[in-house]
Amino acid sequence: MLFKLAVRNMRRSIRDYAIYFVTLLIAVTIFYAFNSISDQQVMHDIAASGETNIIEFTGYMMNTLSVVIAFVLGFLVIYANQLLINRRKREFGLYLVLGMKPGQVSRILLYETVFVGLGSLVLGLALGILVSQLLSFATAALFGMAMPNYQFSFSPGACIATLACFAAIYVVVAIFNIITVRRCKLIDLMGAKAKRQKIIVRNPWVCLALFVVSIVLIAIAYWQLDVNGMVLMFDAEFQRATVFMLVGTLLFFFSLSGFVIAVLTRLRTVYLKRLRPFTTRQVASKFNTSFVSIWVVCVLLFLAITTFATGLGFIDLFTGDLDEANPYDASITVYSEKTSYENGKAIKTPVDADITQTSAYLREHVDGWNDLVGESAQIDLFALPDMTYGELMDAVNMHLSDAMASENLEASKVGVIGLTQLNEALALAGKQPVMLASDEYLVTNNMTASQGIANAVVEKHLALPTPIGDLVPASRVEQVQLADFSMLSNGLNMVVPDEVITALAQQEQPVGVYVNVNYVPGSDAGSLFEGKVHDAKVPGMANVIERSAMMTQANGMRVMITYLAVYIGLVLLVATAAVLAIQLLSLTIDSLGRYRLLSKLGCDTRMLTRSLFEQVLIYFVAPLGLAVCHSACAIAVMSESLFSALGVDPLPSIAMAACLVVAIYGGYMLITYLTSRSTVKQAIS
Repeated sequence: MLFKLAVRNMRRSIRDYAIYFVTLLIAVTIFYAFNSISDQQVMHDIAASGETNIIEFTGYMMNTLSVVIAFVLGFLVIYANQLLINRRKREFGLYLVLGMKPGQVSRILLYETVFVGLGSLVLGLALGILVSQLLSFATAALFGMAMPNYQFSFSPGACIATLACFAAIYVVVAIFNIITVRRCKLIDLMGAKAKRQKIIVRNPWVCLALFVVSIVLIAIAYWQLDVNGMVLMFDAEFQRATVFMLVGTLLFFFSLSGFVIAVLTRLRTVYLKRLRPFTTRQVASKFNTSFVSIWVVCVLLFLAITTFATGLGFIDLFTGDLDEANPYDASITVYSEKTSYENGKAIKTPVDADITQTSAYLREHVDGWNDLVGESAQIDLFALPDMTYGELMDAVNMHLSDAMASENLEASKVGVIGLTQLNEALALAGKQPVMLASDEYLVTNNMTASQGIANAVVEKHLALPTPIGDLVPASRVEQVQLADFSMLSNGLNMVVPDEVITALAQQEQPVGVYVNVNYVPGSDAGSLFEGKVHDAKVPGMANVIERSAMMTQANGMRVMITYLAVYIGLVLLVATAAVLAIQLLSLTIDSLGRYRLLSKLGCDTRMLTRSLFEQVLIYFVAPLGLAVCHSACAIAVMSESLFSALGVDPLPSIAMAACLVVAIYGGYMLITYLTSRSTVKQAIS
């Protein structure tokens, strides 16, 4: 009999379970899809190509993050279940009045929990498997791989982890329900609705003052972020701005209802229209009751939007222009000074070797050099003795942004390279040579942060002091990458006639040397070159960078940032939207008596549902609106100090974040309204 009663309850209360079921469904889908990443067929193909570290690290990060996500989802499921328990307390009291024992009522709840759990698990796993297949194609696209022989993939490990995680959550929910029913007294269950009829209204003048304070605190936080930027997040100024933002946001929601009442009640033509007094008081009561949770929701929404919007921007930051940043098969960097650290201080000692002979040293000491390397070109980077970068920027009256500027950079001497060596490197990269007159120098730059300064040097015809006399700039800025690196890294290095380099070489060692190489076609140099170069113990050598390694690293970074940003963003959005939906449904249930009273006084269903829609809209839009303001400030500051300086456009990722918010957050708002409307209609019928 209890089983049939549970089935009947499920059929009759299917609308009540909508939020609960949708939340479980999305949670299971997300959990399985992202935990199955390392078992996808495309990941095995990538691992077979030698990029096993990426696969292992991606799987490790997903598994680690999933532990935290499991606790978040567990809290969310228990919180959503609380709505159903609170709403049905009177029903449970009737069961007890009719002679049921608390254990029998608990069994009914257990059956219903199992039904909802099994339904959400089965459908969620099915959707998760479908989403995981889509992630396979997304992963292949991120790695630039084709999937001509696509195979359906199923992850037993992710399935077991999902089943175990949510089975544990359902067990906790079942135990929680049993304890709740057994602890409740009959009088509490029967009087549950009567206890929830209190409206909290605060002093409007106090709220008005606190509202002004909250706006001031938020404005100060925005101003401090704009002044100091967000590059150093552990900086005291950033932490102070964060505290101002959090406190200001809390006071904003604490005082919002009183502020709105103080304003609207004085706009009589607006306030005394339709059911606006009722709607205003209802919204005020909701905010006064739940301002702390709304504050938490706003902060989490801010984190979700910012994480997703900037996460994809960081992909371009770390992996954009990778082909241009790695024009050679490999690059060996050698410096004229070695840096060691003693008691936290950097100590530089000159290298006891002529590093201009690095190419000859490599050919002589690297085992099998001629079998591995087809072509090579060396670039010697010298420092002009009579001009620093600070003096250069002062001369053209342009400087780097605060995020990119540093005292060491401004004190550094301007770097110059010889025309012949540059043309040899350009030929190695498959590019056309450049020409210079005997009294000219060429500005080379490919970094967005310093592009404006490079253009200004040319436009203002800045004279460059050299040992053979002043040189004038050529009429263009050349986009050149001097050596392989993780990003475009040539900032304001000047190409000069070879006579300048000859004169400088008689006075001092070059600051650094780049030996760029292209492998012998068809050789297995990629797996041997770096080790052989290190074995040769090149004097002053700092590192060996291979294009294939940079591509592998960039692909791994792209996958990692994308999945983490989407995973965190989705979970935070679902959690915040579900919490708001559950709270609003619970508060709507508490107010059913008021809707019935308004109906008896002559208000038709259309007026009541319109008021309800306005309440749902305000309750969802208020935290979202402030979260969007916070995110806009953070993204704008980050864009100005970081993205713009490095030539990254955050608009595509912002648009994708907006679509994600509209789809998930808006979907929850719609479900909440429809469920609340159905509840109100049922109450007044």
